[in-house]
Amino acid sequence: MPHRHAKTVYLLLILGLAGYLLPWIVAPTAPLTLNAYDLAEWTRQHPTQSQSGILMAVPLLLRLQLPIIAMLTALFTCGRRIKPLAALMIVLLALAQLPPLEFVTISRHDSNYQQQFLLAAISLVVGLGLLSRKPSRPLVLAVVGLAIIGLAASLAGQHQARLLYEMSLQESAPGVGAGVLALAYIGMIAAVFTDSNWRGRPMDVQ
Repeated sequence: MPHRHAKTVYLLLILGLAGYLLPWIVAPTAPLTLNAYDLAEWTRQHPTQSQSGILMAVPLLLRLQLPIIAMLTALFTCGRRIKPLAALMIVLLALAQLPPLEFVTISRHDSNYQQQFLLAAISLVVGLGLLSRKPSRPLVLAVVGLAIIGLAASLAGQHQARLLYEMSLQESAPGVGAGVLALAYIGMIAAVFTDSNWRGRPMDVQ
């Protein structure tokens, strides 16, 4: 039998992606809105980030959301029939994170591109690796851990990005994107703890 909250979780994953693409920062005095992807690109150019090498903290917090969503997609996939769609979603998420083609030719030592490539590789390799495993109870801990990390990273990333933005330009207001993504993570955690199948028995569904 399918898990009681399976469809809800898949909707939450889509909601999380929508949150990633919705505005995370809004400039009240300018026609400017930045989603998490745009915000990561903007913050990586800030002097405090561009001089810190591949471990650019604020862009990393923002970009980390897509690898987390890719891994959660794999962990929550509880049926063989849905696995091809989940695999396609993971591949698309990995492709969306890849740096431009110039990374392969002339910019292999660019720390920004290196970070993008590393996160894309994690999304693809770990995501597909988790998808190929038979789900079991210990993976529930991974779901909760990833969702908590994603929740903390999204809120911290938005806060730190706003600080950088206001230092460089002007006042800003938080957009709805981070909040929507945070709600999706909270919903996934709630789904795990309120479904006895996910908590106590293997999650594989024929």
